Amino acid sequence: MNFVQLFQILDTSQSTNAKRNGLVEFIQAADPLESALAVEALTGRRDRKQLKPSLLKQAAYQAFTDESWLFDECYAAVGDLSETLAILFANQDAVSQTDQPILDQWRQRQHALSQQKPEVLISELPSLLNTLSRDEAFLFLKLSSGGFRVGVSKGLVHEAIARAIDMDRAVIEERLMGDFSPDPDWLDRLKAPVTQDELDAKPLPFLLANPMSESEISALNPTDVLVEYKWDGIRAQLIKTHETIRLWSRGDQDITEQFPDIVEVATTLPSQIILDGEILAGTTEHLQTFNDLQTRLNRKRITQTLLKTHPAFFKAYDLLRLDGEDLRGHPLIARKAALSKISVSQSLTIDPMCTETIHSMREEARGKGAEGVMIKGKQSCYVGGRKAGHWWKWKLDPMTADCVLIYAQAGHGRRASLHSDYTLACWNQDNELVPVAKAYSGLTDAELKDMDQWIRKHTLQKFGPVRQVEAFHVFEIGFEGIARSTRHKSGIALRFPRILRWRQDVGPKDADHLTHFEALMSDAHAV
Repeated sequence: MNFVQLFQILDTSQSTNAKRNGLVEFIQAADPLESALAVEALTGRRDRKQLKPSLLKQAAYQAFTDESWLFDECYAAVGDLSETLAILFANQDAVSQTDQPILDQWRQRQHALSQQKPEVLISELPSLLNTLSRDEAFLFLKLSSGGFRVGVSKGLVHEAIARAIDMDRAVIEERLMGDFSPDPDWLDRLKAPVTQDELDAKPLPFLLANPMSESEISALNPTDVLVEYKWDGIRAQLIKTHETIRLWSRGDQDITEQFPDIVEVATTLPSQIILDGEILAGTTEHLQTFNDLQTRLNRKRITQTLLKTHPAFFKAYDLLRLDGEDLRGHPLIARKAALSKISVSQSLTIDPMCTETIHSMREEARGKGAEGVMIKGKQSCYVGGRKAGHWWKWKLDPMTADCVLIYAQAGHGRRASLHSDYTLACWNQDNELVPVAKAYSGLTDAELKDMDQWIRKHTLQKFGPVRQVEAFHVFEIGFEGIARSTRHKSGIALRFPRILRWRQDVGPKDADHLTHFEALMSDAHAV
């Protein structure tokens, strides 16, 4: 079994269990170097571009010298450069070789190609692809151009490794921290005996909250609960053992390396402790937005400049372990009392005497940089999962705006044949439409089909897979937050934008202006 066969399993399966089982089988059966290089690719550790996409396009244009329009049309229809080239240049009659290792051979060939002069690479690439099957050519190009993705998370890969060698996943995550060496001995290194400190560094199952509506608040006995803000950050557990400090996200991702500033502050905490809380952007005195926090994610290196411009801190709201003692079976009020004695930033908690206090706190949430309130039973123990009667969340109503559709692109999966990915715009001070959001959800299948037909008939220009369309249709969008952004022409970035409804009752001139978003920002930051 090699990487091509694994890719076919992962790409054709919609079941997480099937993908996990395929990964386990591959890790156990594949050549050790093949599996090492596969793990490197699947977990995003191999992102250096050996072959630049611009050179791949030039190779296609050279092959279609007199019919460049044909390549453009194919690219627009397919929507992915590597897949387009694989369709056009691979040997369509070839059957993928799935038994022998191929990744090391490909790695050497990709490196050799990258050393060639651009004109030589452009000339040789089509004939090279013709020696490969369609799947092989697609993977070869994706792995070499830095755009490889295949429906599996890093966490799922780590879980499969843990199952394949019968080790705890937390230990695997710990041992895969930092640089990864894809060599034949990688599994042997992971199989080394587990230490007690590694066991203590495991995250505990997170307690999740159930949504609560306004009508349900009136039935609540306010004297039975505590209320705190629902912070707009990354839910995480901060773990300190005798030897290590670890940050684990709710998605079971070890994100320690991305937050060295939080780790440094945590050195003053007592050992053998687990805190549940939120990673937030900014400082305790000046909270920044989730958009700022995103700049810290998925980076190989956190520079000193980034630490200064985009600091982060941990706000604790629960204590799960102290001095090695498991506190999860204690009631929340007891855990909160123990937490209050620890020197760490903590979430403000209110003991409401009436439901009006909960309403008032929620109304003030947006001005505090929060996205609603958390309501927690005083006597609730800390158990994994979304348990009824323990914790609830009452989020703010979304912000809204009316925006004009200006660009559309084909979707993915079952929507690959429909233009379902929309770029939406509002008016600026010069009476020009500027993009403010991309939205991929919110319309029914019937509405998407109607819009797809309209988009195809009213396309003004094509930019690869993207179509510029007439500024005609208006959509009401909802979003959870708004922040300034230097990366966007509009100067703003929206949090979780999605389509709420198709406004067929209004025209493009009725869409909102940037001043509407400015007002929303002012309201959001008004305390």
